[in-house]
Amino acid sequence: MNRSLILLGLAAFGLFLGSLTGCSPVSPQVSYYSLLDTQRPPSVAGARQSLAILVGPVSVPDLLKTSQIATGTAERYQLAEQHRWVSQVDRDFARAIGEQLASRLGTERIALYPQDQYLAAPLQVVVDILAMEGTLGQEARLTVRWSLVATKSKTARLTRRSTFSERPADSSHGAWVAAQRRNISRLSEEIAAAITSQH
Repeated sequence: MNRSLILLGLAAFGLFLGSLTGCSPVSPQVSYYSLLDTQRPPSVAGARQSLAILVGPVSVPDLLKTSQIATGTAERYQLAEQHRWVSQVDRDFARAIGEQLASRLGTERIALYPQDQYLAAPLQVVVDILAMEGTLGQEARLTVRWSLVATKSKTARLTRRSTFSERPADSSHGAWVAAQRRNISRLSEEIAAAITSQH
């Protein structure tokens, strides 16, 4: 009798645990994104294989220092818990610029600030991201102030403010990030043209 009661009690406890498991909420899946484009642009004519460039530092506003992707405008931003950057935005942005410049200028002598300073680069690209914003499905906008700096003298040869805007293919976060990659590609094209004009 006692054994039967024990077995019944264990069975009831098992059913109770099963009901708890069935009712427990499932954690939503988190998606991670990068600003680095896997497709490099074609190299420009007249490759500069001897040209060495230091990319960075890249400074970002506090909003971009969080792992959550922020969309919206200065009036109102939305932070996405399930859509995050795969790495720090400043490092990811610098790497994206570096890869683009390597292809556009025909050189692999690209270093990232501050870790990769072993390469003696006479020219440095300094970027200040003023805004990387926009509404899902409508606009991805990028505003930066960038400078070409002579590393030896620490003087800016050129400073510009540039704004780019692309329309995402759809209302997903993936499409919005892809549009920002296109903005970075256009920025890199502008920087490469400025470097070419000085070398």
